[in-house]
Amino acid sequence: MPTRGPVPDGAPIWLDVATDDVDRTIDFYSRLFGWEHESFGPAAGGYGRFHRDGRSIAGVGPTMPGRPATWGVYLRTSDADASAAAVREAGGTVLDGPQELPGSGRFVACVDPAGAAFDFWEPGGSDGFALTGEHGTPVWFETWSSDYDAAVTFYARAAGWPATTMADTPEFRYTTYGEGAASLAGIFDARSFLAGTGGTSTWVVYLGADDVDALAARAVELGGTTDAEFRDTPYGRQIGVADPQGTRFQLNSV
Repeated sequence: MPTRGPVPDGAPIWLDVATDDVDRTIDFYSRLFGWEHESFGPAAGGYGRFHRDGRSIAGVGPTMPGRPATWGVYLRTSDADASAAAVREAGGTVLDGPQELPGSGRFVACVDPAGAAFDFWEPGGSDGFALTGEHGTPVWFETWSSDYDAAVTFYARAAGWPATTMADTPEFRYTTYGEGAASLAGIFDARSFLAGTGGTSTWVVYLGADDVDALAARAVELGGTTDAEFRDTPYGRQIGVADPQGTRFQLNSV
């Protein structure tokens, strides 16, 4: 069971799904991945988390006013106040925080210059997802950006990424946090793709699957939808999935 190791500042440390129908969303992911749900009770505003084998996987809760149903990504920080200041200095926007969640940590809700929303998380009792690299766990994170150059500069400055150019051709531009097998997240130049779909810059979560085809079919049985085609890549077989609320994520073979 691949246990996640220490998380450096700027790397993804947590993920959660914000939804307009918490009960249906819990049912979908629990039946799709075999996750168990833990509610934090009314005091947490309906927020809870998913576990696998007793280890934290992801959070789930109602959408915040004015924010869409989406999978959200949190980047680790050792100092939420410094990160908020760095976001502003690097051309991003701070939507909320720094705000403390007693016994858990502090967060800052942000938007990068290309319009992709994300949060910083300063651990203070809750250290994020505990498993990676296997079925039903987060396996990769990337931002699909409509302004790739601005995003690369922003995450290097605001999140301290040791940015490495993986590819830079007219067909494919991609930068990673770190290099090669040790990389922890990516920035994809998705300008053409987003223009064609009418989409906006966003962070994207990849969840692992032993059998991508079978799990995609199961997602449809549970009320979700999938992209028209599977993609076989150097990093595994992939397909985009939307849960019953329309919230998208990627399945990736492990």
